[in-house]
Amino acid sequence: MRNRIKKSITYRIFVITSILLVVTSLSIYLILYFLMPNYYFIYKKNSLERGLNNLSDKLKNISVDEGVYYLDEFATNNNVSMVVVDSNGYIVYFPSEITKFFYGKPHKEFSTPFSYNIPDREESVNGSKGKKNLSRYTCWKEITFAEDPQVYTVLVTARLQPIDEASKVLVMFMPYIGMIVLIVSVTGALIYSKIIAQPLIRITNVAKEMAKLNFDKKCIVTGEDEIGELSKSLNELSYNLQKTMTELKDANEKLVNDIEKERELEKKRREFLATISHELKTPITIIKGQLEGMIANIGVYKQRDKYLNRSHQVLMDMENMVKEILEISKIESDGFKPNLKEVNISNLINSLVNSVSVLAEEKNIDMIMNISDNLFVYVDEMLIKKAIANIINNAINHTNRGEKVYLNLVEKEEHIIFEVENTGVHIEEKELSEIFKPFYRLEKSRSRSTGGSGLGLYIVKMILDAHNIRYKMNNTELGVMFQTSFPKLKISQ
Repeated sequence: MRNRIKKSITYRIFVITSILLVVTSLSIYLILYFLMPNYYFIYKKNSLERGLNNLSDKLKNISVDEGVYYLDEFATNNNVSMVVVDSNGYIVYFPSEITKFFYGKPHKEFSTPFSYNIPDREESVNGSKGKKNLSRYTCWKEITFAEDPQVYTVLVTARLQPIDEASKVLVMFMPYIGMIVLIVSVTGALIYSKIIAQPLIRITNVAKEMAKLNFDKKCIVTGEDEIGELSKSLNELSYNLQKTMTELKDANEKLVNDIEKERELEKKRREFLATISHELKTPITIIKGQLEGMIANIGVYKQRDKYLNRSHQVLMDMENMVKEILEISKIESDGFKPNLKEVNISNLINSLVNSVSVLAEEKNIDMIMNISDNLFVYVDEMLIKKAIANIINNAINHTNRGEKVYLNLVEKEEHIIFEVENTGVHIEEKELSEIFKPFYRLEKSRSRSTGGSGLGLYIVKMILDAHNIRYKMNNTELGVMFQTSFPKLKISQ
Protein backbone atom coordinates (compact mmCIF):
# COMPACT_ATOMS: atom_id res chain seq x y z
CA MET A 1 0.00 0.00 0.00
CA ARG A 2 2.85 2.36 0.92
CA ASN A 3 4.70 1.63 -2.30
CA ARG A 4 1.50 2.20 -4.25
CA ILE A 5 1.05 5.61 -2.61
CA LYS A 6 4.66 6.57 -3.35
CA LYS A 7 4.20 5.62 -7.00
CA SER A 8 0.99 7.62 -7.38
CA ILE A 9 1.08 10.87 -9.32
CA THR A 10 -0.74 12.66 -6.49
CA TYR A 11 2.10 11.83 -4.09
CA ARG A 12 4.78 12.87 -6.57
CA ILE A 13 3.08 16.18 -7.36
CA PHE A 14 2.58 16.80 -3.64
CA VAL A 15 6.25 16.15 -2.76
CA ILE A 16 7.65 18.14 -5.69
CA THR A 17 5.32 21.09 -5.09
CA SER A 18 6.06 21.10 -1.33
CA ILE A 19 9.82 21.08 -1.95
CA LEU A 20 9.55 23.87 -4.53
CA LEU A 21 7.45 26.04 -2.23
CA VAL A 22 9.73 25.50 0.78
CA VAL A 23 12.91 26.11 -1.23
CA THR A 24 11.42 29.21 -2.86
CA SER A 25 10.27 30.63 0.48
CA LEU A 26 13.66 29.98 2.13
CA SER A 27 15.45 31.49 -0.87
CA ILE A 28 13.35 34.66 -0.59
CA TYR A 29 14.01 34.75 3.16
CA LEU A 30 17.80 34.41 2.71
CA ILE A 31 17.81 36.97 -0.08
CA LEU A 32 16.06 39.44 2.21
CA TYR A 33 18.49 38.73 5.04
CA PHE A 34 21.71 39.04 3.07
CA LEU A 35 20.85 41.56 0.36
CA MET A 36 18.40 43.91 2.06
CA PRO A 37 21.07 45.89 4.05
CA ASN A 38 23.15 46.61 0.96
CA TYR A 39 20.08 47.37 -1.09
CA TYR A 40 18.80 49.72 1.64
CA PHE A 41 22.18 51.50 1.81
CA ILE A 42 22.28 52.00 -1.96
CA TYR A 43 18.69 53.22 -1.95
CA LYS A 44 19.35 55.64 0.95
CA LYS A 45 22.60 56.88 -0.55
CA ASN A 46 21.06 57.62 -3.95
CA SER A 47 18.01 59.18 -2.34
CA LEU A 48 20.09 61.53 -0.14
CA GLU A 49 22.41 62.53 -2.95
CA ARG A 50 19.52 63.33 -5.25
CA GLY A 51 17.81 65.21 -2.44
CA LEU A 52 20.94 67.27 -1.64
CA ASN A 53 21.40 68.19 -5.27
CA ASN A 54 17.79 69.33 -5.52
CA LEU A 55 18.09 71.22 -2.20
CA SER A 56 21.26 72.98 -3.39
CA ASP A 57 19.52 74.08 -6.56
CA LYS A 58 16.62 75.55 -4.56
CA LEU A 59 18.76 77.34 -1.94
CA LYS A 60 20.95 79.22 -4.42
CA ASN A 61 17.90 81.18 -5.56
CA ILE A 62 16.44 82.13 -2.16
CA SER A 63 17.53 84.02 0.96
CA VAL A 64 18.88 82.48 4.16
CA ASP A 65 15.63 83.03 6.05
CA GLU A 66 13.61 81.27 3.35
CA GLY A 67 16.18 78.47 3.13
CA VAL A 68 15.63 77.44 6.76
CA TYR A 69 12.18 76.06 5.83
CA TYR A 70 13.59 73.84 3.08
CA LEU A 71 16.41 72.62 5.34
CA ASP A 72 13.90 71.61 8.05
CA GLU A 73 11.65 69.97 5.47
CA PHE A 74 14.54 67.95 4.00
CA ALA A 75 15.66 66.71 7.43
CA THR A 76 12.11 65.72 8.40
CA ASN A 77 11.13 64.04 5.13
CA ASN A 78 14.34 62.01 4.89
CA ASN A 79 14.62 61.21 8.63
CA VAL A 80 18.24 62.36 8.82
CA SER A 81 20.45 64.46 11.10
CA MET A 82 21.64 67.70 9.52
CA VAL A 83 24.10 70.52 10.31
CA VAL A 84 25.25 73.51 8.26
CA VAL A 85 28.74 74.95 8.80
CA ASP A 86 30.41 77.99 7.36
CA SER A 87 33.77 78.18 5.69
CA ASN A 88 35.49 78.49 9.10
CA GLY A 89 33.97 75.31 10.36
CA TYR A 90 31.45 76.90 12.70
CA ILE A 91 28.01 75.35 12.92
CA VAL A 92 25.57 77.97 11.79
CA TYR A 93 22.45 75.81 11.60
CA PHE A 94 21.12 72.77 13.45
CA PRO A 95 17.46 71.78 12.88
CA SER A 96 15.75 71.86 16.27
CA GLU A 97 12.84 73.47 18.04
CA ILE A 98 15.24 75.35 20.30
CA THR A 99 17.80 76.48 17.75
CA LYS A 100 17.79 78.91 14.89
CA PHE A 101 20.03 80.18 12.14
CA PHE A 102 23.00 82.33 13.29
CA TYR A 103 24.40 84.15 10.37
CA GLY A 104 28.09 85.17 10.92
CA LYS A 105 28.15 83.87 14.54
CA PRO A 106 29.13 80.54 16.00
CA HIS A 107 26.38 78.60 17.78
CA LYS A 108 26.46 79.22 21.53
CA GLU A 109 26.89 75.50 22.20
CA PHE A 110 29.60 75.13 19.55
CA SER A 111 32.24 77.86 20.06
CA THR A 112 35.04 76.00 18.34
CA PRO A 113 35.34 75.66 14.63
CA PHE A 114 33.79 72.52 13.18
CA SER A 115 36.48 70.17 12.04
CA TYR A 116 35.86 67.18 9.86
CA ASN A 117 38.34 64.46 9.09
CA ILE A 118 38.48 63.41 5.48
CA PRO A 119 36.98 59.87 5.33
CA ASP A 120 39.01 56.94 4.09
CA ARG A 121 36.51 56.29 1.32
CA GLU A 122 34.92 59.12 -0.59
CA GLU A 123 32.49 59.15 -3.43
CA SER A 124 31.51 62.09 -5.60
CA VAL A 125 28.11 62.13 -7.27
CA ASN A 126 27.11 65.36 -8.99
CA GLY A 127 29.29 67.35 -6.55
CA SER A 128 28.12 65.64 -3.33
CA LYS A 129 30.37 63.44 -1.19
CA GLY A 130 29.64 60.66 1.30
CA LYS A 131 31.04 58.20 3.82
CA LYS A 132 29.69 54.91 5.20
CA ASN A 133 30.46 53.04 8.39
CA LEU A 134 28.68 50.12 10.07
CA SER A 135 25.89 52.15 11.66
CA ARG A 136 25.41 55.27 9.57
CA TYR A 137 26.00 56.99 6.30
CA THR A 138 27.09 60.65 6.08
CA CYS A 139 27.16 62.82 2.99
CA TRP A 140 27.80 66.50 2.48
CA LYS A 141 27.44 69.20 -0.14
CA GLU A 142 28.40 72.84 -0.50
CA ILE A 143 25.48 75.27 -0.73
CA THR A 144 25.02 79.02 -1.31
CA PHE A 145 22.19 81.48 -0.75
CA ALA A 146 21.02 84.39 -2.84
CA GLU A 147 22.64 87.72 -1.92
CA ASP A 148 25.17 85.91 0.32
CA PRO A 149 28.68 85.35 -1.05
CA GLN A 150 29.71 82.87 1.64
CA VAL A 151 29.85 79.16 0.88
CA TYR A 152 28.34 76.78 3.44
CA THR A 153 28.53 73.04 3.80
CA VAL A 154 25.49 70.96 4.70
CA LEU A 155 26.21 67.60 6.33
CA VAL A 156 23.50 64.91 6.40
CA THR A 157 23.74 61.67 8.41
CA ALA A 158 21.34 58.73 7.88
CA ARG A 159 21.26 55.94 10.45
CA LEU A 160 21.66 52.38 9.08
CA GLN A 161 20.99 50.72 12.38
CA PRO A 162 17.21 50.12 11.73
CA ILE A 163 17.89 47.86 8.76
CA ASP A 164 20.48 45.92 10.74
CA GLU A 165 17.95 45.49 13.50
CA ALA A 166 15.38 44.32 10.95
CA SER A 167 17.84 41.65 9.74
CA LYS A 168 18.31 40.46 13.32
CA VAL A 169 14.54 40.32 13.77
CA LEU A 170 14.29 38.17 10.62
CA VAL A 171 16.73 35.72 12.19
CA MET A 172 14.71 35.67 15.42
CA PHE A 173 11.47 35.02 13.52
CA MET A 174 12.98 32.39 11.25
CA PRO A 175 11.58 29.34 13.20
CA TYR A 176 8.08 30.83 13.19
CA ILE A 177 8.28 31.92 9.58
CA GLY A 178 9.69 28.49 8.66
CA MET A 179 6.78 26.77 10.38
CA ILE A 180 4.27 29.01 8.61
CA VAL A 181 6.02 28.46 5.27
CA LEU A 182 6.01 24.69 5.85
CA ILE A 183 2.32 24.60 6.77
CA VAL A 184 1.32 26.83 3.85
CA SER A 185 3.54 24.87 1.45
CA VAL A 186 2.21 21.48 2.53
CA THR A 187 -1.41 22.67 2.44
CA GLY A 188 -0.98 24.39 -0.90
CA ALA A 189 0.86 21.40 -2.35
CA LEU A 190 -1.88 19.05 -1.15
CA ILE A 191 -4.63 21.16 -2.72
CA TYR A 192 -2.62 21.68 -5.90
CA SER A 193 -1.80 17.97 -6.23
CA LYS A 194 -5.47 17.08 -5.80
CA ILE A 195 -6.53 19.63 -8.44
CA ILE A 196 -3.95 18.40 -10.95
CA ALA A 197 -4.11 14.69 -10.18
CA GLN A 198 -7.89 14.16 -9.95
CA PRO A 199 -8.52 14.59 -13.71
CA LEU A 200 -5.60 12.26 -14.43
CA ILE A 201 -6.97 9.70 -11.97
CA ARG A 202 -10.39 9.86 -13.66
CA ILE A 203 -8.74 9.42 -17.06
CA THR A 204 -6.75 6.45 -15.70
CA ASN A 205 -9.91 4.80 -14.35
CA VAL A 206 -11.65 5.19 -17.71
CA ALA A 207 -8.59 3.76 -19.47
CA LYS A 208 -8.67 0.74 -17.13
CA GLU A 209 -12.35 0.17 -17.96
CA MET A 210 -11.50 0.42 -21.66
CA ALA A 211 -8.83 -2.25 -21.12
CA LYS A 212 -11.65 -4.45 -19.78
CA LEU A 213 -13.64 -3.66 -22.98
CA ASN A 214 -16.14 -1.63 -20.95
CA PHE A 215 -16.88 1.49 -22.98
CA ASP A 216 -19.81 2.80 -20.93
CA LYS A 217 -17.70 5.13 -18.77
CA LYS A 218 -16.65 8.47 -20.24
CA CYS A 219 -14.08 11.06 -19.14
CA ILE A 220 -15.79 14.13 -17.71
CA VAL A 221 -12.88 16.59 -17.60
CA THR A 222 -13.60 20.17 -18.64
CA GLY A 223 -11.03 22.64 -19.79
CA GLU A 224 -9.11 23.54 -22.92
CA ASP A 225 -5.67 22.55 -21.58
CA GLU A 226 -3.65 19.42 -22.37
CA ILE A 227 -5.54 17.35 -19.79
CA GLY A 228 -8.87 18.40 -21.30
CA GLU A 229 -7.60 17.51 -24.78
CA LEU A 230 -6.39 14.15 -23.44
CA SER A 231 -9.86 13.52 -22.00
CA LYS A 232 -11.53 14.34 -25.33
CA SER A 233 -9.07 12.14 -27.22
CA LEU A 234 -9.70 9.25 -24.82
CA ASN A 235 -13.47 9.63 -25.26
CA GLU A 236 -13.04 9.61 -29.05
CA LEU A 237 -10.80 6.55 -28.77
CA SER A 238 -13.42 4.84 -26.57
CA TYR A 239 -16.17 5.64 -29.10
CA ASN A 240 -14.10 4.39 -32.05
CA LEU A 241 -13.08 1.23 -30.20
CA GLN A 242 -16.67 0.56 -29.17
CA LYS A 243 -17.82 1.11 -32.75
CA THR A 244 -15.08 -1.17 -34.08
CA MET A 245 -15.81 -3.84 -31.47
CA THR A 246 -19.51 -3.68 -32.31
CA GLU A 247 -18.75 -4.01 -36.01
CA LEU A 248 -16.41 -6.92 -35.31
CA LYS A 249 -19.02 -8.55 -33.10
CA ASP A 250 -21.66 -8.15 -35.80
CA ALA A 251 -19.23 -9.47 -38.39
CA ASN A 252 -18.38 -12.45 -36.18
CA GLU A 253 -22.05 -13.17 -35.57
CA LYS A 254 -22.69 -12.95 -39.30
CA LEU A 255 -19.73 -15.24 -39.91
CA VAL A 256 -21.03 -17.72 -37.33
CA ASN A 257 -24.48 -17.58 -38.93
CA ASP A 258 -22.96 -18.05 -42.36
CA ILE A 259 -20.96 -21.02 -41.09
CA GLU A 260 -24.07 -22.49 -39.50
CA LYS A 261 -26.00 -21.96 -42.71
CA GLU A 262 -23.20 -23.54 -44.69
CA ARG A 263 -23.14 -26.49 -42.33
CA GLU A 264 -26.90 -26.81 -42.57
CA LEU A 265 -26.71 -26.54 -46.34
CA GLU A 266 -23.94 -29.13 -46.44
CA LYS A 267 -26.02 -31.39 -44.23
CA LYS A 268 -28.99 -30.97 -46.56
CA ARG A 269 -26.77 -31.70 -49.54
CA ARG A 270 -25.53 -34.92 -47.96
CA GLU A 271 -29.09 -35.92 -47.11
CA PHE A 272 -30.16 -34.96 -50.62
CA LEU A 273 -27.41 -37.04 -52.18
CA ALA A 274 -28.28 -39.97 -49.93
CA THR A 275 -31.93 -39.66 -50.95
CA ILE A 276 -30.98 -39.38 -54.63
CA SER A 277 -28.92 -42.53 -54.32
CA HIS A 278 -31.87 -44.33 -52.80
CA GLU A 279 -34.32 -42.95 -55.34
CA LEU A 280 -32.10 -43.94 -58.27
CA LYS A 281 -31.28 -47.34 -56.83
CA THR A 282 -34.88 -48.59 -57.08
CA PRO A 283 -35.49 -47.85 -60.82
CA ILE A 284 -32.02 -49.09 -61.70
CA THR A 285 -32.75 -52.35 -59.91
CA ILE A 286 -36.08 -52.63 -61.74
CA ILE A 287 -34.51 -52.05 -65.15
CA LYS A 288 -31.67 -54.44 -64.34
CA GLY A 289 -34.12 -57.21 -63.35
CA GLN A 290 -36.30 -56.71 -66.40
CA LEU A 291 -33.33 -56.70 -68.78
CA GLU A 292 -31.83 -59.82 -67.19
CA GLY A 293 -35.22 -61.61 -67.49
CA MET A 294 -35.58 -60.63 -71.11
CA ILE A 295 -32.02 -61.70 -71.90
CA ALA A 296 -32.65 -65.08 -70.26
CA ASN A 297 -36.06 -65.24 -71.96
CA ILE A 298 -37.70 -66.71 -68.89
CA GLY A 299 -41.21 -66.46 -67.45
CA VAL A 300 -43.22 -63.34 -68.07
CA TYR A 301 -40.18 -61.61 -69.53
CA LYS A 302 -40.68 -63.58 -72.71
CA GLN A 303 -43.11 -60.75 -73.58
CA ARG A 304 -40.21 -58.45 -74.45
CA ASP A 305 -42.20 -55.65 -76.03
CA LYS A 306 -44.25 -55.19 -72.87
CA TYR A 307 -41.24 -55.04 -70.53
CA LEU A 308 -39.17 -53.00 -72.94
CA ASN A 309 -41.89 -50.35 -72.80
CA ARG A 310 -41.87 -50.53 -69.00
CA SER A 311 -38.09 -50.22 -68.89
CA HIS A 312 -38.28 -47.30 -71.27
CA GLN A 313 -40.84 -45.59 -69.03
CA VAL A 314 -38.63 -46.10 -65.98
CA LEU A 315 -35.70 -44.60 -67.87
CA MET A 316 -37.85 -41.61 -68.86
CA ASP A 317 -38.77 -41.09 -65.19
CA MET A 318 -35.11 -41.29 -64.25
CA GLU A 319 -34.23 -38.80 -66.97
CA ASN A 320 -36.83 -36.35 -65.68
CA MET A 321 -35.58 -36.80 -62.14
CA VAL A 322 -31.98 -36.20 -63.21
CA LYS A 323 -33.07 -33.02 -65.00
CA GLU A 324 -34.82 -31.85 -61.84
CA ILE A 325 -31.76 -32.67 -59.75
CA LEU A 326 -29.55 -30.67 -62.12
CA GLU A 327 -31.98 -27.78 -61.91
CA ILE A 328 -31.88 -27.90 -58.10
CA SER A 329 -28.08 -28.10 -58.16
CA LYS A 330 -27.92 -25.03 -60.37
CA ILE A 331 -30.11 -22.99 -58.03
CA GLU A 332 -28.17 -24.13 -54.93
CA SER A 333 -24.77 -23.35 -56.45
CA ASP A 334 -22.70 -20.49 -54.99
CA GLY A 335 -23.11 -17.19 -56.75
CA PHE A 336 -26.39 -18.13 -58.43
CA LYS A 337 -28.53 -15.10 -59.24
CA PRO A 338 -31.89 -15.15 -61.03
CA ASN A 339 -31.98 -13.46 -64.43
CA LEU A 340 -34.53 -10.84 -63.43
CA LYS A 341 -36.60 -8.99 -65.98
CA GLU A 342 -40.07 -7.57 -66.51
CA VAL A 343 -42.59 -10.39 -67.03
CA ASN A 344 -46.34 -10.28 -67.81
CA ILE A 345 -47.40 -12.92 -65.32
CA SER A 346 -51.02 -12.83 -66.51
CA ASN A 347 -50.03 -14.07 -69.97
CA LEU A 348 -47.57 -16.57 -68.47
CA ILE A 349 -50.25 -18.25 -66.33
CA ASN A 350 -52.78 -18.33 -69.18
CA SER A 351 -50.28 -20.10 -71.45
CA LEU A 352 -49.46 -22.68 -68.73
CA VAL A 353 -53.15 -23.40 -68.12
CA ASN A 354 -53.66 -24.05 -71.83
CA SER A 355 -50.79 -26.57 -71.84
CA VAL A 356 -52.26 -28.63 -68.95
CA SER A 357 -55.92 -28.36 -69.95
CA VAL A 358 -55.79 -31.76 -71.73
CA LEU A 359 -54.67 -33.47 -68.49
CA ALA A 360 -57.49 -31.74 -66.56
CA GLU A 361 -60.06 -32.82 -69.15
CA GLU A 362 -58.87 -36.45 -68.93
CA LYS A 363 -59.60 -36.41 -65.18
CA ASN A 364 -62.84 -34.47 -65.69
CA ILE A 365 -61.45 -31.63 -63.53
CA ASP A 366 -63.05 -28.23 -63.95
CA MET A 367 -60.45 -25.41 -64.08
CA ILE A 368 -62.05 -22.17 -62.83
CA MET A 369 -59.86 -19.16 -63.59
CA ASN A 370 -59.87 -15.57 -62.33
CA ILE A 371 -56.77 -14.08 -63.95
CA SER A 372 -56.47 -10.27 -64.02
CA ASP A 373 -55.02 -8.90 -67.24
CA ASN A 374 -51.64 -7.22 -67.71
CA LEU A 375 -50.09 -7.72 -64.29
CA PHE A 376 -46.31 -7.42 -64.35
CA VAL A 377 -43.63 -8.74 -61.99
CA TYR A 378 -39.83 -8.54 -61.94
CA VAL A 379 -38.60 -12.17 -61.96
CA ASP A 380 -36.58 -14.81 -63.80
CA GLU A 381 -39.16 -15.84 -66.41
CA MET A 382 -37.89 -19.40 -66.99
CA LEU A 383 -37.65 -20.23 -63.27
CA ILE A 384 -41.04 -18.73 -62.36
CA LYS A 385 -42.62 -20.52 -65.31
CA LYS A 386 -41.19 -23.80 -63.97
CA ALA A 387 -42.42 -23.07 -60.43
CA ILE A 388 -45.98 -22.15 -61.50
CA ALA A 389 -46.13 -25.16 -63.84
CA ASN A 390 -45.14 -27.45 -60.96
CA ILE A 391 -47.80 -25.87 -58.72
CA ILE A 392 -50.60 -26.31 -61.31
CA ASN A 393 -49.48 -29.85 -62.21
CA ASN A 394 -49.28 -30.77 -58.54
CA ALA A 395 -52.83 -29.49 -57.99
CA ILE A 396 -54.20 -31.47 -60.97
CA ASN A 397 -52.28 -34.65 -60.05
CA HIS A 398 -53.62 -34.59 -56.47
CA THR A 399 -57.24 -33.73 -57.35
CA ASN A 400 -59.82 -36.48 -57.68
CA ARG A 401 -62.00 -36.90 -60.76
CA GLY A 402 -64.92 -34.51 -60.99
CA GLU A 403 -63.40 -31.97 -58.56
CA LYS A 404 -62.39 -28.39 -59.27
CA VAL A 405 -59.15 -26.40 -59.41
CA TYR A 406 -59.41 -22.64 -58.81
CA LEU A 407 -56.73 -20.31 -60.15
CA ASN A 408 -56.77 -16.66 -59.00
CA LEU A 409 -54.39 -13.85 -59.97
CA VAL A 410 -55.36 -10.51 -58.42
CA GLU A 411 -53.74 -7.23 -57.54
CA LYS A 412 -53.83 -6.29 -53.86
CA GLU A 413 -52.23 -3.00 -52.77
CA GLU A 414 -48.50 -3.28 -53.60
CA HIS A 415 -48.57 -7.04 -54.27
CA ILE A 416 -49.88 -9.50 -56.85
CA ILE A 417 -51.47 -12.55 -55.24
CA PHE A 418 -51.48 -15.91 -57.06
CA GLU A 419 -53.60 -18.72 -55.60
CA VAL A 420 -54.18 -22.33 -56.69
CA GLU A 421 -56.88 -24.25 -54.77
CA ASN A 422 -57.88 -27.86 -55.50
CA THR A 423 -61.07 -29.21 -53.94
CA GLY A 424 -61.87 -32.56 -52.39
CA VAL A 425 -58.47 -33.11 -50.73
CA HIS A 426 -56.99 -32.55 -47.30
CA ILE A 427 -53.43 -32.61 -45.95
CA GLU A 428 -52.62 -33.42 -42.34
CA GLU A 429 -51.28 -30.40 -40.46
CA LYS A 430 -48.08 -32.22 -39.53
CA GLU A 431 -47.43 -32.90 -43.23
CA LEU A 432 -47.95 -29.29 -44.39
CA SER A 433 -44.47 -28.40 -43.14
CA GLU A 434 -42.92 -31.46 -44.81
CA ILE A 435 -44.29 -31.28 -48.34
CA PHE A 436 -41.61 -28.81 -49.53
CA LYS A 437 -38.79 -31.19 -48.58
CA PRO A 438 -37.03 -33.14 -51.38
CA PHE A 439 -38.48 -36.54 -52.33
CA TYR A 440 -41.35 -36.14 -49.87
CA ARG A 441 -44.56 -37.72 -51.18
CA LEU A 442 -47.99 -37.73 -49.57
CA GLU A 443 -48.88 -40.98 -51.34
CA LYS A 444 -47.87 -43.64 -48.82
CA SER A 445 -47.07 -46.30 -51.42
CA ARG A 446 -44.41 -43.89 -52.83
CA SER A 447 -45.40 -45.00 -56.33
CA ARG A 448 -44.16 -42.65 -59.03
CA SER A 449 -47.26 -43.27 -61.07
CA THR A 450 -49.42 -41.72 -58.35
CA GLY A 451 -47.08 -39.69 -56.19
CA GLY A 452 -44.56 -38.25 -58.62
CA SER A 453 -40.82 -37.88 -57.93
CA GLY A 454 -41.23 -35.78 -54.80
CA LEU A 455 -39.08 -32.97 -56.21
CA GLY A 456 -41.79 -30.75 -57.74
CA LEU A 457 -42.65 -28.67 -54.67
CA TYR A 458 -39.03 -28.68 -53.52
CA ILE A 459 -38.08 -27.02 -56.81
CA VAL A 460 -40.92 -24.52 -56.27
CA LYS A 461 -39.48 -23.72 -52.84
CA MET A 462 -35.93 -23.27 -54.21
CA ILE A 463 -37.10 -20.95 -57.01
CA LEU A 464 -39.32 -18.77 -54.80
CA ASP A 465 -36.63 -18.57 -52.08
CA ALA A 466 -34.11 -17.42 -54.70
CA HIS A 467 -36.54 -14.57 -55.56
CA ASN A 468 -37.33 -13.78 -51.88
CA ILE A 469 -41.02 -14.34 -52.67
CA ARG A 470 -43.38 -15.32 -49.84
CA TYR A 471 -45.49 -18.45 -50.21
CA LYS A 472 -47.54 -20.88 -48.12
CA MET A 473 -49.83 -23.92 -48.39
CA ASN A 474 -52.79 -24.49 -46.10
CA ASN A 475 -56.10 -26.34 -45.86
CA THR A 476 -59.35 -24.54 -46.70
CA GLU A 477 -63.03 -25.42 -46.42
CA LEU A 478 -63.00 -26.70 -50.01
CA GLY A 479 -59.60 -28.39 -50.06
CA VAL A 480 -55.95 -27.26 -50.18
CA MET A 481 -54.67 -23.84 -51.32
CA PHE A 482 -51.20 -22.77 -52.40
CA GLN A 483 -50.68 -18.99 -52.20
CA THR A 484 -47.76 -16.79 -53.19
CA SER A 485 -47.27 -13.02 -53.18
CA PHE A 486 -45.24 -11.22 -55.87
CA PRO A 487 -44.08 -7.61 -55.39
CA LYS A 488 -45.97 -5.43 -57.84
CA LEU A 489 -44.01 -3.90 -60.69
CA LYS A 490 -45.19 -0.42 -61.64
CA ILE A 491 -45.21 0.18 -65.38
CA SER A 492 -44.92 3.79 -66.54
CA GLN A 493 -47.50 4.69 -69.13
